[in-house]
Amino acid sequence: MKLCGGEKMQVNLSATGFWKVNNSGKEYAGDLYLNKEEGGIVIYIRIPNSGAPMSYLELPLEISYIAGSTINGGEITLVNCSRISTKSKIGTEEVFGYSAQFMFSGVKFNKEEDIAFSKMTINIPGIIQWGDVSNYIKSNLEKKEDSFIDLKIIEPIEIYSNETHTVYYHLSFSDPFYFMEEEITLEQKPYLIIDSQSLQTIEWFIETAKQMKRLLEIAIGVPLSYGSISVESPDIYYEFEEGEKHIRPLEVFHSYKHTLNSELSTKRITKHDYLFNLSELKQADFSQWQEAANKMEPIIELYIESLYNQNLSVSRHFLNMVQALETYHSRRIANSLGNYKQRVEELLEIRPKAFREGDREFLLGGSKKFVTLKGCLADLMLADYRFWFHTGEFRLLEFPQVIATTRNYYTHYDQKLEDKALKDENLITAFHILRNILEFYLLKEFGFREDFIHERIRERIKPIMNSIDIRKADERKNNQK
Repeated sequence: MKLCGGEKMQVNLSATGFWKVNNSGKEYAGDLYLNKEEGGIVIYIRIPNSGAPMSYLELPLEISYIAGSTINGGEITLVNCSRISTKSKIGTEEVFGYSAQFMFSGVKFNKEEDIAFSKMTINIPGIIQWGDVSNYIKSNLEKKEDSFIDLKIIEPIEIYSNETHTVYYHLSFSDPFYFMEEEITLEQKPYLIIDSQSLQTIEWFIETAKQMKRLLEIAIGVPLSYGSISVESPDIYYEFEEGEKHIRPLEVFHSYKHTLNSELSTKRITKHDYLFNLSELKQADFSQWQEAANKMEPIIELYIESLYNQNLSVSRHFLNMVQALETYHSRRIANSLGNYKQRVEELLEIRPKAFREGDREFLLGGSKKFVTLKGCLADLMLADYRFWFHTGEFRLLEFPQVIATTRNYYTHYDQKLEDKALKDENLITAFHILRNILEFYLLKEFGFREDFIHERIRERIKPIMNSIDIRKADERKNNQK
């Protein structure tokens, strides 16, 4: 069976029941198929028909939600359903197939507006080290000679809060209640908890989780996936004796559960430490990022593409990083030549008069009708004269032009530029330097303090500079033979 994107996914029959489309009065028989590992949710609605084939549009191509009951009495709601197949069995029935983004088990919503929640808990595998806390700790052997591990339950840690919602980092844990086993497994899972002040759609929660996941991918430097999801609503609860009510969490089966290749999730072009961890993020003015997130969207897309697409050529990684920096400069610093010229003059006011003409040429040289890539990079590298980027073997004043020439070569394949364009090891080094520059501005957008940004950026470029020194030493050794 082919699902969205042309990818093949094996799904297995999970339930047969009766379903209503968008709470229409008519009820249809249908079969639900699931793939729990890959998040496949497919329903086939069957309409008896002994006459001519029904219209292709007998049912909508897109259905907001399908609610129904299985023959075993279970209640299920499917949300955001898209047509994937239509089949006419002449003289017997019409079969309309749909894939769904979400499935809520144990509840049948009567109206679309009822599908709203106040809280989501979403598992993000692979971020425990980023959180830098654990429910399991080494015991104090001086006080407990018979114990090696203690349990210290970590309460949810607030990451971000505003007038509409709060995001927490939470770490669950397992506590074996039966110890007469040859093997006892202790397990803890990292989650994001999104707690909303008002009821929100499942799409709103997923979008909020997506923003946080991208932040985590930037911080950790590897692609991440979604694990289990549950939601809560004050309108969905268990009711006990004397009217006592307890919120009943709903498990959400979802199509976002993409399994990442284990090598992809751990392999990087060059291994670095985290850009920042949870405790460091708590010291930043993260609300600043929320205000800039929309404008930063295309920059983040280009940055994380390298994480998800390790098989891209070095030149493609390089071009993505150049485009990300050029886009950042346009969206966050100067969006027109007039604005840029004004910015340059303001920058030069803090410079000694002897350096102003040279700096003006460095920043504006070539920008006649528009801000050139060379100008963008020169401005970003000067960093308001508050930071000095390490450019290795490249001279700082020449680096912007070298990058512009190399970009033009790989974009247009101008043979005249071939001898001047960077290749092989030099191209890889240039990519890392450019990424180092972009990370400087990402940390700034995340609201980190200037001293933290400067120290972290210097730390992250050191492995690249060390590799350059080793390569040069190797070359000198070979030349002496």
